[in-house]
Amino acid sequence: MSAHAPRILCLSGGTSGIGAALVAAFLAAGDRVVTCGRDPRKVAALAQTHEQASQSGALRVLVGDVTDAAFRSRLVAALSETADRLDLLINNAGVILGQGDLEETVADWQATLEVNLIAPFALTQACADLLARSVAPCVINLTSACAQHPFESCTSGSYSASKAGLDMLTRRLAMALAPRGIRVNAIAPGVVESPMWGDAGDLARATAAQRHRLGGDPICADDIAQAALFLASSQARRITGSILTVDAGYGLG
Repeated sequence: MSAHAPRILCLSGGTSGIGAALVAAFLAAGDRVVTCGRDPRKVAALAQTHEQASQSGALRVLVGDVTDAAFRSRLVAALSETADRLDLLINNAGVILGQGDLEETVADWQATLEVNLIAPFALTQACADLLARSVAPCVINLTSACAQHPFESCTSGSYSASKAGLDMLTRRLAMALAPRGIRVNAIAPGVVESPMWGDAGDLARATAAQRHRLGGDPICADDIAQAALFLASSQARRITGSILTVDAGYGLG
């Protein structure tokens, strides 16, 4: 049983990895979730995993790309159909496309920035009015420990730079939206057990073993979800413009 009235949550990239853990955690907390993903098969699988929530309307999963303005408009329309407000926006969708620094292409940079930095701004901008109608609105951005450190284990320069930009965007939006009562924070994970890192296979495990001071295993995606539950809660009501690092000591060098 939820200890609070159901919140209305919009989450980008909720069909796998950290996103799927976030969906599960907030549904378990009694909230209503609208999320999206680009792969129709993953969208269908998520809806099937949470079949009861999907049937009751507690979960709505859309197929679409948050870098597309038309889809963002459709997502906001779906939110407006769900309720007259939005309590929580989580900008989670992210990609790693290139490897290296000068080895990456300009196309890699453009595509990475579109997903990891521009889309979070655009979706927050599109949702600002709905958020302002909530009594306790909150935005959470999923950034990365790679935003804070130029370690060689952060293998993509475009990814690291995009997440560093998201850190600054978090602080700028915290200032801009504070007069409307909207808190904006971010979570910076280390190596997380997720499809994004899973694609790297042995590299992910080796990176965790090298960098994670609290044990050498990748971080569980649910650990990130628990951090998000905290930042979205009344316990964090005086926290805004902060980057909550959940990296098992990755940044300690």
